[in-house]
Amino acid sequence: MTASLQQKSKYSSKKKSKLFLDVFSYIVLTIGAFAMIAPFVWMLSTALKKDQFQVYSGRLFDQLYFSNFIKVFQTIPLLEGFKNSLIVAVPSILVGTFVSGMAAYAFAKIKFRYKNVLFLLLLGVTMIPFPVIMIPQYYIFTKFNWIGTLLPLIVPKLFGNIMMIFFLKQYLQSIPDALIESAKIDGANHFQIFLRIIMPLLGPALAAQMIMWFMGIWNDYLAPYMFSSKSPTLPVVIASLVSFTDTKTETHLNMAASILSMIPVLAVYAIFQKQIIDSVILSGMKE
Repeated sequence: MTASLQQKSKYSSKKKSKLFLDVFSYIVLTIGAFAMIAPFVWMLSTALKKDQFQVYSGRLFDQLYFSNFIKVFQTIPLLEGFKNSLIVAVPSILVGTFVSGMAAYAFAKIKFRYKNVLFLLLLGVTMIPFPVIMIPQYYIFTKFNWIGTLLPLIVPKLFGNIMMIFFLKQYLQSIPDALIESAKIDGANHFQIFLRIIMPLLGPALAAQMIMWFMGIWNDYLAPYMFSSKSPTLPVVIASLVSFTDTKTETHLNMAASILSMIPVLAVYAIFQKQIIDSVILSGMKE
């Protein structure tokens, strides 16, 4: 009887501890969620203000001027920025992702000389900040007469993304080698194996990496400003809002343009949300 009471007491204690941890976790997550959404709420409220003088009034959503979203199209060439950003992002993502997948497959499943050395060299390149290679790239693109066009933003990305190669390589290591060997026995070459077996298995990981890369390309400012100022992408167009306005501080229009620029990113994330979650779940699985 005493032993039974002791077990019940231990079970009750563990249950209370678990309940306390759950409540504490929910409280922390709720605070974190509010902290992360607060800047967006302020941005939306600012975008709906009447003018610059109302931005710092301290009141949220006291005035709702949805006409700001129309005015921003009349003030800056926002549609041109959208078009140029899409021209850069779509081919870069489609072709670059395919090339990155093939490179990751080669590093993960194909044996060749100096494989580890080449992979370390690739990772070493990621440690070089863009400002260091910016001037040499500008010189090279000048020789090709690419400055002022979108080619400097598209062509290098067609050869893949190093961080995507690294992530996909780690993901592919969880795929059994026996699957590759059985396909070889059936007469498939490496390209066929990659298209018919590896690509479908990489679906969740590819979706997650494509989202991250798309966000990086869509929000990039320095490279488009340096190389393609005559064909400005969306961040460059939004940054030019200062020179297109009289007061130089049209914060409410700036926030309206920034919200409009977020729509494609949110749409892409909403479409591939399931694949991203699957990627997070499966990334920790072992063979």
